[in-house]
Amino acid sequence: MTERRSPDQLRLAIWGAIAFGAIIASFSIFRPVRDSLVLDGNPDQIPWLFTGTFLAMVIVSPLWGAMTARFGRRRLVPRSFHVFAACALVFCVLVATGLDPVTVGRVFYIWSSVFNLFVVSVLWSLFADLMGPDTARRLYGPIAAGGTVGAFVGPLLTSLLVETIGVPGVLVLSAVLLEVAVIAVARVRHHGERGEIVDDAPAGGSAVDGIMQVIRSRYLALIVGYVLCIAIAATFLYLELAQITSVAFPRPPKGAPKELVNAMREARTAFFANIDVWISGVTFVLQTFVAARLLRWFGPGFVLAILPVIQACGVTLLVIEPTLTALVIVQITARSATHGLTRPGRELLFTVVDRDAKYRAKNVIDTIVYRFGDVASSWLYTAIEGTGALALAVATYPLVAIWIALAALLGVGFRRRITKETS
Repeated sequence: MTERRSPDQLRLAIWGAIAFGAIIASFSIFRPVRDSLVLDGNPDQIPWLFTGTFLAMVIVSPLWGAMTARFGRRRLVPRSFHVFAACALVFCVLVATGLDPVTVGRVFYIWSSVFNLFVVSVLWSLFADLMGPDTARRLYGPIAAGGTVGAFVGPLLTSLLVETIGVPGVLVLSAVLLEVAVIAVARVRHHGERGEIVDDAPAGGSAVDGIMQVIRSRYLALIVGYVLCIAIAATFLYLELAQITSVAFPRPPKGAPKELVNAMREARTAFFANIDVWISGVTFVLQTFVAARLLRWFGPGFVLAILPVIQACGVTLLVIEPTLTALVIVQITARSATHGLTRPGRELLFTVVDRDAKYRAKNVIDTIVYRFGDVASSWLYTAIEGTGALALAVATYPLVAIWIALAALLGVGFRRRITKETS
């Protein structure tokens, strides 16, 4: 594969950052809403929600594979954003009417979990399609930083506006941000396709080709293992936070006035939004001053090994100090490393696979595989719940060792593919 150098790389980086920023803001603006709505019910039901999300992904990912077989892949990306924007408006109406809030909250949780992984995955598929490894090393940092700005702006808007516009208004803003991303994606395609022969023909094949690509490739299988480790560790921390938060912000009593229900929901939403603001700030620092340099100096393998080390340190802190404050610190640190360092490093891995795998296999890994990790770890958490932070450590430390080994193997595999392309 010959490396392509776009004459408009600066514009490509700017519009890419705007697109990614708008996508992340569109999700992060209602992430606190999602986490708040689900606590209207029993947090012990979250593993079932993860199971429902996984089943939804099993349907959506092959559907995406079938669509790429019939339609131009680059054109499908903005169309998928239109669909999710329309869904956000539907949930706006459902929340505003107050129709069965527990059921709506659970359905919204599943939909938003699909939304989060799917739109981010297909956007980075487009980036990987338009850029080769060298270009990606230069531009993925600025583009990811745009996402960090979006992750900061989204929860900040929620924290500032939720008491004025309510949860329905937050969902409308999410839909608007998705349409901003559509405009930015059009400009990304324009600048990314200039100077090259544009081939956006349907890929052909079947809906399950992405799954088969993952099974046949050792390199993609290593990415699968790494993504499973991310999902398992993140889910453990998320469920621990949900349990503790449900005690700090209890559900309103049955038959409570609507004003009290809304006030308690908004308090939970503001709490989660404040956590997200801190995560965004730390992530921005990592992306601006750390990520790009580490990728250039050491490659993705080293960068991918940082998150498991942080995870091990975080679990150790929880064993020593199992409090809400410590858990919030660990959550902020781990998620900041995930978005600030792991995201650009992991996306860089896909720049050295063939074009079809960038859309199909990548989507399988980012959606089905990730949510399978959620499901498995959520039920494991349920099994050991109540046994204390020490059990969390016993489950996490072996995972961390495997995680670091996978990061090292991926770094070697990436370098080999780069060498093969340039030889």
